[in-house]
Parts: sequence; C-alpha cells; structure tokens
Amino acid sequence: MEINKVHSDLKEIYKAKDVEEKFNFKFEYQNEKEILIECLKQGFWSIMPFGFEGDNILAFQLTPYKKIYIETPIISFNNTYQECFMLAPNIQALIPMANLVFMDEVFFIKQFQERIEETITLSQSFFDYFGGGDLEFFKEFLLSQSNQERFENPDEYKEDFYKEFWSHYYDTAENTKAFELFDKLIQRLTYLPEYEDVDQDYGLWNNYIGNVLAKRAYSRIKIEDKYKWKHYWRCAQLPHGFDCDNKSFEKYTIRLGNSSSLLDSLSPSFDSRWEEQYAIFPEEVKKHPLFEATEAIRKVGGYSGDLHIKAAVILEKEYNDPIGCWNALISASYWAGRQGNLDLVEMCWGLAIDLSRTHGWTEIHNILSEQMEFYYHYKDKI
Repeated sequence: MEINKVHSDLKEIYKAKDVEEKFNFKFEYQNEKEILIECLKQGFWSIMPFGFEGDNILAFQLTPYKKIYIETPIISFNNTYQECFMLAPNIQALIPMANLVFMDEVFFIKQFQERIEETITLSQSFFDYFGGGDLEFFKEFLLSQSNQERFENPDEYKEDFYKEFWSHYYDTAENTKAFELFDKLIQRLTYLPEYEDVDQDYGLWNNYIGNVLAKRAYSRIKIEDKYKWKHYWRCAQLPHGFDCDNKSFEKYTIRLGNSSSLLDSLSPSFDSRWEEQYAIFPEEVKKHPLFEATEAIRKVGGYSGDLHIKAAVILEKEYNDPIGCWNALISASYWAGRQGNLDLVEMCWGLAIDLSRTHGWTEIHNILSEQMEFYYHYKDKI
C-alpha cells in the first residue's frame, strides 16, 4: 500500500531511473514507509507526500479552496526539525527550486549546466503528469551569458538568485509585496513595521511573514507590548508547524526554526494572570477561542493541543470560519504530535475529514481519507 496515488504513480513512472542526480530529489527512499508514518504521527496529515529530498519529505501543502497541482506550495518536511518549510510555490517550480539550493557552489552550477538537456528530457514525464510545465527558465538562467560572471562567485549572489526564481515562478503582486518587506527587514535588523502597514495578503508568504514579524516583535525588548500584540495575535492564528523562522531575519531564504520555540516565547503574553499584560488585548481578542489555546502553550505543562481542538470546533460552529477551524486543527495536531498523543492527532485528522466533506473540499477530503487508510494499515506495524 502506498500513501497516495500521486506518489505511487511517480514511483512507477520513474522506476529504475536515477532522477536524484538531475532533480535533486527522488520518489523512492529506503525505509520510506517508516519515515512517512513517523511524519503522520507527528501530526502532519495536512500534507500530501510524493518524494524525498535527502532525509526530508517533499509534499503538497493541502490548502482549502486552492487547486492542488496549480496553486498549492511544495513543502519540505524536515526530518530533523520535524517541521515543514516552503520550498517552491508550485509543482512546476520544484525541479529548479530543488537545484537552486545548491547554486552557491561553482561545482554544482557547472554540473547543472552540463546536464541541463538530460534533465529536461527526464523531466518531461514529470510535467506531463501534472498537466504542464518546462525547464526553459532554468535552462536560460544557467546558460545566459549575462549570468556567467555571477556564477564565478555564486555564494555572493545566492540571495539574488532566490529572489529571481521566486519572482519568475510566483509572479504575483503578493510576491512583490513580500520581497519589498523582506528588503526592509534585512536593511534594518531592528526594524519592526507598524502592524497596520503589513496587515495585508502576502499570498503563499502569509505564514512565513506572520512568524517572522512575531519573532522580530518579540526580539525588540525596548518596544512596549501594546505595539507588538497584533503581530503576536496574527502568529497565534497561523497553522503551527509551517514556515517558522525563529531566528533573526537576515536573508530571503527561509531558515529552519521551530514553531514550538516561537510560540512558547509568545504564550506568556496571553497569560490572563498578568493583569497589566492581559489588559492590552481588546475584548474580542480575549474572547476568541484561540486566545485561551495560545495561553495554554506555556501555562499547561506538556500541552498537547486539546484547547486548539476546542477552538477549532467553536470557529466552525459559532464563528462560521472554516479556514480558521482548519488552521486550528493543524495547530492542535502539531502540539499533539510533539507530545506523542496519537489519540488527539487522529481526532484532529478525523475532524479535518469531516470539515472537508462539509465544505465540499473534495480533493482534500479524498487525500486525507486515502492517507488515513495508509496510516492505520502501517501504524502498528512500523
């Protein structure tokens, strides 16, 4: 039994073909079922795995109201951090983005240049399977005469390459706004924008930016919390376990971090026992079900997500907020997974299946159900 049909199909298409050397990822992995089951036990049922990047799992990030093979980002579940990080804006960008990781060294760039035609040939079945795409931009980027001087010192230009790839493969107003903000954050490491100036849609960057700004706010110890709480509150509402950089933001490239560390730092700001701190939040925020859940992260020893489950139910039934419910279930499952509480992980998963059925998220419903069969088949065997 395979975890899903896409992974099964890709394994069959590329059976006995050495794709890792060209793609910098592959579709089969030694002990892959053990790795996949462990990922699911950690609470990450909201992703759709299909490949492996080293020891890490490549997957679609399931997103309500988004077409999976066109609009959803590709994430890498990091086997060390046990968190997910966005690698590419869509499946069509994955091969170039996976190669981009190594484009800070002359040796690898020369390899990519020498192999580009073979890579294009090998990739055709991949793009055909997902309904289109090509490597023309990647080829032109590698062979363009104007880039050869930069390739002599690629480490110096790695961040420029990153921005250029994202600007091509995610050519949207949201991406432009995101990189404009990144530039400001990099230019002044003490810069914390007014919340109202960044309270906008950054598309695929929403999770990352929410986490980055919350971390930047937390690190500015000389700024009063009344100027920071909105950044904290936005972060608290995000799906935990995704795109968390809890270090100092100094580069475009997403750096690895832990949601648990960041939220553990922010949680005391939501502690109702601290009257002066508590008074900063408006009543509608304090009454929001995620406020109590965020407070519990630090307050409750060994927090395992139960209050996020409670919040998810309230958000669906009373707030009529299915996206908020979905995000809360992902967060609940993240905290349950960290504590090894499989009962709560499975409860969240089941509620997500019900939620997707209720709101007609057919693709998501089918994937969650299919992957749950895989999970229960191997759960106690591995």
